[in-house]
Amino acid sequence: MKPCFAHLSAAVALAAALAACNKDAATAPKKTLQGPSMATVADTGGGGGGPGQSHFVSNGDFGSVNWSSFSGGTPGDSGGGGGGFVFGSLGVNRGGSVTNPTAFLSYFIEQCDAFFFCTFTQGFGTIPARDLSGGGKQLHLSTNTSGNPNFFTFGGPAGLITVDWSANGGFSQRFSGTSDLTFPGFRQHTTGVSTSASANTSGNVVGVLIPTFSPGNIGTNQSVTIDIQH
Repeated sequence: MKPCFAHLSAAVALAAALAACNKDAATAPKKTLQGPSMATVADTGGGGGGPGQSHFVSNGDFGSVNWSSFSGGTPGDSGGGGGGFVFGSLGVNRGGSVTNPTAFLSYFIEQCDAFFFCTFTQGFGTIPARDLSGGGKQLHLSTNTSGNPNFFTFGGPAGLITVDWSANGGFSQRFSGTSDLTFPGFRQHTTGVSTSASANTSGNVVGVLIPTFSPGNIGTNQSVTIDIQH
């Protein structure tokens, strides 16, 4: 992972911005989100230098989760105390055709120590449809991005990712509109209609723990397009 310095306020702002993307709205205006400044990182995933862009149309089940926790004293240590913190965001979406179903996975992780020395990890791309099981009130993601030529990682390793979603009946929502998530050298543009319900989540993303009962969403997409430029 590529190290750089960041401020806690930037991480908090990013968490709030991502949460705003999931707010209940019948028609939502376009949102442009600017993340914290970070250095250019090298591609470490499949496909050599990585794609310039990725386009995916999602119809069907999806799950998303944002989480934060206090970490140890050094980036990469997701347990214990020490004054550091971890922030993460992950989404997985079903799509493809009836004869060729697939799923699209993307995630972002920021890990900082007590001195705001931070590392950033990103990954996105398609994964086998069988790696996302369930639907309705339960979803289970289990995939290994190592050796997947259609998945690309930036600033961190490829590897095992497992996440579970379980609807908790807390709230439901409908989103219709467009949102943008941008970082230097990275932009994710999403547009379409989705319905979802709140869910408890837990899991592990390439060695970073998602705390049990972290708040998430589980739902259904209707012709939601996801465009990523890197």
